[in-house]
Amino acid sequence: MIQMNSDTLKSKCAYVLSSVNRKRLKKHGFVFLIILAAAIFCELFVFNFKWVGSAFDKPLEIKPEFISGFSQNGGGSYRTISSNSAVIQFKDINEELKYLRFSPGKGFAGRTAEIVISATDEANELPLSAPARIVAADAERSQYIRLHFSGKVKNLKIEIKNADGCALQNGCAVLNARVPLVFSWTRVIIFALILMLLYILRPSSGVYKYRTNMKSPVQRLCAAALIVVCSLVMWSIINLNTDTIEYHNISNWHDQYYLLVDSFKSGHLSLDIPVSDKLKNMENPYDQKNRDKIMSRSEYKWDAAYRNGKYYCYFGAAPAVLLYLPYNLISGGKDLPNYIAAFIFGVMVIIGIFLLLWEVIKKWYEGTPFVLYLLLSAVFSAIVLSYPVYKADFYIVPITSAMMFAVFGIALWLSAERETDGESALIPWRLTVGSACVALTALCRPQFLISVIFGVVLFWKYVFGSRTLFSKKSVKQTVAVCLPFVIVGAITMLYNAGRFGSPFDFGANYNLTSNDMTKRGLVFGRCGLGIFTYLFQPPKIDAVFPFLHDFTPIATTYQGLTLHEYMMGGVLFLFPILLIGVYGLFRKDLFTDKRTYAITLTAVAAAAVVAVLDAQMAGLLTRYYTDFSWLIALSSCITIFALYARHKGGAAGKSLIRVTLILSAASFALAFLSVFAHSDYTIRAANPTVYYNIQHLIAFWM
Repeated sequence: MIQMNSDTLKSKCAYVLSSVNRKRLKKHGFVFLIILAAAIFCELFVFNFKWVGSAFDKPLEIKPEFISGFSQNGGGSYRTISSNSAVIQFKDINEELKYLRFSPGKGFAGRTAEIVISATDEANELPLSAPARIVAADAERSQYIRLHFSGKVKNLKIEIKNADGCALQNGCAVLNARVPLVFSWTRVIIFALILMLLYILRPSSGVYKYRTNMKSPVQRLCAAALIVVCSLVMWSIINLNTDTIEYHNISNWHDQYYLLVDSFKSGHLSLDIPVSDKLKNMENPYDQKNRDKIMSRSEYKWDAAYRNGKYYCYFGAAPAVLLYLPYNLISGGKDLPNYIAAFIFGVMVIIGIFLLLWEVIKKWYEGTPFVLYLLLSAVFSAIVLSYPVYKADFYIVPITSAMMFAVFGIALWLSAERETDGESALIPWRLTVGSACVALTALCRPQFLISVIFGVVLFWKYVFGSRTLFSKKSVKQTVAVCLPFVIVGAITMLYNAGRFGSPFDFGANYNLTSNDMTKRGLVFGRCGLGIFTYLFQPPKIDAVFPFLHDFTPIATTYQGLTLHEYMMGGVLFLFPILLIGVYGLFRKDLFTDKRTYAITLTAVAAAAVVAVLDAQMAGLLTRYYTDFSWLIALSSCITIFALYARHKGGAAGKSLIRVTLILSAASFALAFLSVFAHSDYTIRAANPTVYYNIQHLIAFWM
């Protein structure tokens, strides 16, 4: 009878739970339907407000006059622009104007037109010029421009710039045009998904009761699915910049890994390219201005290391050995495109980040909600890969490969510690693989060797406390930690000595670039500028898509050579969630385990050190954000985990979720916008149709 009652009770509980789940599914399904309906409504009446506002407008039947900069063709049906500036004019309009349609037509296929509109109206007897607008022939949304002149317009001119040789149809411009409905299912779906995600992640949501437990098949599947989504987004954005993905074919300094592979196959370390006698005879071949005075750029290998009459590749050799050499051998001598290598390492970085944060949670913060783990893993990935997806070229390959090894190495070190019978023990094989990964950063990008410091933090208690490292009773573990560093270190030193005569010389100072790096040295006066620019420089933000913009020159009073390119601003402003990592430095009380605070402190300090070293050794370059942003991101994630562990379940916990969501959303948005904000090798120039379609999808009010 007792057994029957127990079974009955279980079945009743199961029925109640299934009923509750059905109710929740119905509730969430209803909410999602409302969100989808709201997204469609916004698409029709908000994002397409120009269509609504111009529905009853009557286009004016006034033909433009082609007054300068044109030659007539095609029996008068079209005109060819014959100068850098051509002008179209409408006279004696005497009407209020709302929308101008300027359609460049087939003559501009794949191109854009920069136009400046000026008019005389009731408030301006002399022409009033509006800001320049870019119109793309293949982006219909860009061709309808809202005019805001005062009252009735008398005369209107359209100046077309930098379109020499392009043809315009006679009906290219229409006044008071009706804007068509341009319905975008892409925008509807993305907008709906964002609203649904905000609903799911709201602080009062029930999803936060599900704790992170990657032993769960469902959680593993969700994490894997998010990794796939992040990878697909990365791949899609990389392919937007059609110029960058072709650099390996058109830029002769992006082939260094190809040349290095050929050298390895030939059995030597120098690159198999001839050296000009002019370069050999120069007293100082590293003096760029004098070098370019004596010979043309085609007569020497730009950005290759030059030493003792030979060229070398000073970039880390590990990527060449791991990817480029196997691909070359398997494909019968073909070269792996650099953007493919950058993508592969980028995907591995994403996987490594998910693994690293999982190990942090498993060791110290088991109460962390699974959705918070997923969110922070995704925002961490977006931050560190925001530059590689914009410019997946040769230069980013050693950086992403080094980051891959660093995050995997630290994750494996964390996983090496296991509790056995109440005592901590170290798993040798995990120590070995983790040490090998960290050591291999030296053969990718030496700056990432700073990740060794995390080993000191993690294993300090085993060396000076329990004596289970570097003692007689821990020979196996000690060898497991040290042997990979000995092997990789020996290979690195032999490789360096074979090229540059010193085991500690990586050869970066011998590169033929914009300055003589052999004389650069370490100068204290560059430290402050490096810290400020890389970490604290406010970004340039305005109201024009992509809202975030890079800038140059760098403001400084440093009396010497300041190497810099167009910069985006400091990472603490570009990715505001990183501010939480800095906040963690001042809240030691949050961290129940001393090592978590030590990791947080070490990560931020290491980021500052790397930023200074980058500024000292090479200057201020945007891609170097990738060298240290991952360190502050790690600190931020650990601090958020610690804050949640302290405040979960209460009002403070909900406030933390709210702040984390806001800062994560801002960081995602800025990471995405930064892809379009660069002034060098831009998506705008490489793929204008995509750029201006995205511009008007987002900035729909333009």
